Amino acid sequence: MALMEINFPEKRVLIIDDHPGMRSSMRAILNGFGVVLVEMASTANEAIRRLQAKPFDVIVCDYFLGDGSDGQQFLEQIRRNNLISLSTIFVMVTAERVYEKVVSAVELAPDDYLIKPFSGEVMRSRLERVMQKKLAFAPIYQLLENGKLAEATQLCTELTKHSSKYTIDILRLLAELYVAQGKFDEAQEIYQQVVNLRAVPWARMGLATMLHFQNRHQEAEELLEEIIDEAPEYMAAYDLLSKVCESQDKNERAQQVLERAVAASPLTMHRQKDMGQLAMRNGDMEAAEKAFENVVARGKTSFFRMAEDYANLSRVQMELGKHNEALNTLRDARTSFNGSAEATFTASVMESLVHQKTGNVEASVKALTSALEIQKTHSIKSQEDLSLDLAKACFAHGKDDEAKSLIENLVLNNHDSVTLIQKAKQLFHEAGMGEEGAAIVDGSVKAVIQLNNQGVLKAKQGDLDGSVQLLTEAAEKMPGNLQIILNAAQALLVHIDKRGWNEDYMKSALHYIQVARSKSAAHPKLLSVNKLAQDMTKKYGVAA
Repeated sequence: MALMEINFPEKRVLIIDDHPGMRSSMRAILNGFGVVLVEMASTANEAIRRLQAKPFDVIVCDYFLGDGSDGQQFLEQIRRNNLISLSTIFVMVTAERVYEKVVSAVELAPDDYLIKPFSGEVMRSRLERVMQKKLAFAPIYQLLENGKLAEATQLCTELTKHSSKYTIDILRLLAELYVAQGKFDEAQEIYQQVVNLRAVPWARMGLATMLHFQNRHQEAEELLEEIIDEAPEYMAAYDLLSKVCESQDKNERAQQVLERAVAASPLTMHRQKDMGQLAMRNGDMEAAEKAFENVVARGKTSFFRMAEDYANLSRVQMELGKHNEALNTLRDARTSFNGSAEATFTASVMESLVHQKTGNVEASVKALTSALEIQKTHSIKSQEDLSLDLAKACFAHGKDDEAKSLIENLVLNNHDSVTLIQKAKQLFHEAGMGEEGAAIVDGSVKAVIQLNNQGVLKAKQGDLDGSVQLLTEAAEKMPGNLQIILNAAQALLVHIDKRGWNEDYMKSALHYIQVARSKSAAHPKLLSVNKLAQDMTKKYGVAA
C-alpha cells in the first residue's frame, strides 16, 4: 500500500495540558513541522467544550491533568459520548515510562503515546505513522459512521485476503463487526485465529465474550481468570468477569471482582457506578456508599456528572440511617447543577423520602408536591430507581393513583425486566396492596405481550397498514420498551419492502433504531432490524 503525503498545515490540532508552558512548548513543536491550526485547553472540561464546537484531526493530551481527571479517563469519556470520530487521532503524552504497560491493557487505548522528553522529529514521525493508518482505514470508518455495517464487514473481509501490516487491526475490527451483527460464530473464529497467532489479551477477551453470549459461563469465567492472571492491568476483563459471575448468581463474587478492578483503576466512573449498584443489590451498603461517594466526588469536576449520582448516594445514606448526610448530599446536588429542573426534581424526590423517614411529614409532603409539579411542568423522564422512589413517596402520602400510574408506566416500558417486576411488586406489598399490585403488574405485562403479538400477527396476515398503525402507536405510548419500538421499526421497514419506498416511514424506523441503540446497543433484535434498514436503503438506492 503506497504511502500518501501528509499535509500538516491543513490539520486541526487540540492540545490539552494544565501547564501553560507545556502547551506553548507543544504548539512550538507542532509549528516546527508545519501545523498551524492549533487550539489549546487547560482542562478536560474546556477541551470538551471545544470538541462540541468543532471537529479536530488530532488531539494531543497530557496524561496528568490538573482538574481531577487524567488523559485516559478523558479519552474514555469522549469516546463513550461520541465526541470524536473514528478518524480523529488521539495521542497521549506522559513522562511515565511504565505507561507502555498500562496502555497495552486499557479497554480504550489512544492511537499512540509519547514519553517526555521528545523531539519535534519524533512527534512528526509518530503522527505520520498514525495518519497513514487512519488513511488506510478511512473507507471502513466512513461506512461505519453511515451505519453501513454489512458493507464495512465486506470491505474488511476483502482486506484480510491481502497481506498488510494492518492485518491484525483489520481482523480485530472485523470480529467486532460480526459481534455487532450477531454473527458470533464468525467472530469466535477470528478471535481464535488471532489467539493461535499471538495470545493478545483482546483476542482472548473476545473468546471469553463469545462464551458468555453462548451461556457457557463457567468456561468464560475460567478464561477471564487466566487473562487477569497474565495481564492484571486489563480492566475490561474484570468488568466482563463480574457480569459472568452475576449470570451464575455469584453476586458476592461479582462484587469482589469489581472491587479488585476499582482498586487498580479508581478513576473510571462507570466502573465505580457498577460497583455501587452491585453492592446495593448485595446489601453491602458500606461498600455502596464508598463507591457512590467516589462517583460524586470525581463528578464534581467532570463535564458528564449526573444528578442520579447524588440520588444513588443519598439512597444509600438513607438506608444507613445517615439522614443528615443524605440531605446534605441532595443540597449539594441542587448547587452543583445550578438548580436545573432535573437536579431539583431528583433532589425533591429523595428529600421527600428522607424527611418521611425522620418523621418530618410537612417537609416530606412539600418535597413530594414540588417533585410532581416539576415532573409535570418539564416532562422529566426519570430513571427506573428514581421513578420507584417517587412512587414510594406517593404511597407514603396517600397519592395511590399517582403511584399506581408511575409503576404501571414503568412496567409497560420494561415488561421483560425480571428485576423491575420484582421491585414493583415489592413496592405494592410494602404499601399494603400486595394482591392488587400483583394484578396491576401482571396485567401490564400481559397487555404489552398481547399488543405486541397482535401487531406481529397483522403483519403475518398481510395487514401491513394495521401492523404499522398498532405498533407505532404503542411505541409512542411506550418509548422505553425496546421490544415494542424495535417491532414498530420492523413493521415500518417491512411495509417499505412490500409496498414501496416511504420516506416518512424510513425516518420513523431510523428514529426507533437510534432510540434502541442508545438504550441497548447489543440488543439481539436491534441487529436484525438495523440490517433490514440497510437492506431497504440499498434496495431503493437511497442514503440512510
